[in-house]
Amino acid sequence: MRVLHIVNDAETGGAQTLIEQLMLARPEGDDAHLLILMGQGALSPRLEAAATSTAYVGMTRRDVVPLRAMRALRRLVAEHGIQVVHSHLQQSDLVNEVTPHGARRVATLHNSLHLAQKPVTRVTWWLAAQASARLDAVVACSNSALGFAAESHYRFGTEHIRVVHNGTRISPVPAPEPSGPPVFVHLGRCVEQKDHPTLFRAFARVLAEHPDARLFCAGHLVDPGNEALTIELETLGIGQAVTLLGSVSDVHALIRTAHAVVFASNHEALPMAGLEALSEGVPVITTDTGDAKLLAVDPQAVVPVRDPEALGRAMNRFVDLPAAERGEWRRRSWELGRTEFDSRGTARRYRELYEELTDGS
Repeated sequence: MRVLHIVNDAETGGAQTLIEQLMLARPEGDDAHLLILMGQGALSPRLEAAATSTAYVGMTRRDVVPLRAMRALRRLVAEHGIQVVHSHLQQSDLVNEVTPHGARRVATLHNSLHLAQKPVTRVTWWLAAQASARLDAVVACSNSALGFAAESHYRFGTEHIRVVHNGTRISPVPAPEPSGPPVFVHLGRCVEQKDHPTLFRAFARVLAEHPDARLFCAGHLVDPGNEALTIELETLGIGQAVTLLGSVSDVHALIRTAHAVVFASNHEALPMAGLEALSEGVPVITTDTGDAKLLAVDPQAVVPVRDPEALGRAMNRFVDLPAAERGEWRRRSWELGRTEFDSRGTARRYRELYEELTDGS
């Protein structure tokens, strides 16, 4: 099987991580090529290592008419004899939909709500929805992502969209709980739906009870140069306890330093970073949005959105658990990842879809 994946950029994100996992778990003899619409990013080394070949277009987020991407896609399909073009995220979907490349077209929906804020992005998303009837198959990463298709008026019939949960490689055993003060990790780009303000206000409540606690935040534009985030931290007086790391390439190494991974999102589908946390046995504390609650092993780890008091209370409750009980949370988190979100199962279901579309050729 010769598959070409298309994604917007090579920064840390759920779509990029899914692509990496699918490429790593592909059967021996299969080819998995990669087309990235923009330039190199934090995940480029990992993606390039997993792919049979990688090409960059050099587009920007302001580009609506993707002529350069269309030319690159046609060239790669012809050059490598691609059978399936699998796109991820709306800009990539649009390229897949409108390019006459001759291969089967698959798209995966990673969103749970239409949150396009910039005019160019809104146009791109609308066009992708209107042209979705040209796709041969659409996959939603969760039930909430399936709902997104209906809300966005996808021309591809929602009754034909199948749900396949994302997956990740599961560590052989849960990572041991770190020693020392409580450490929380947050993984997410600097976009409104990740709700860093709620996260910071919740963590301020943690510091009030546990002054030695620390929060590490990673993601595209989540770095010390982000003035909005640094002002928020200074206003709350918690800057000394929060580290903004920006994009990181080794997410698993960062996760293993955490006592828990926390999500403050006000809109989410099924965060890939949460699956990566489970794969290491690191518990997830999350807001109740989309299907994020599937990642929590205890109901008290799920709180309402935009409620910093409730989120801070859940984080404090976790820190105050006896060590043995936190250890049980880690075991159950790892077991949840192993049984529900193993990348081998995800890759197998996608491979079956590719075979179905190409008659097994």
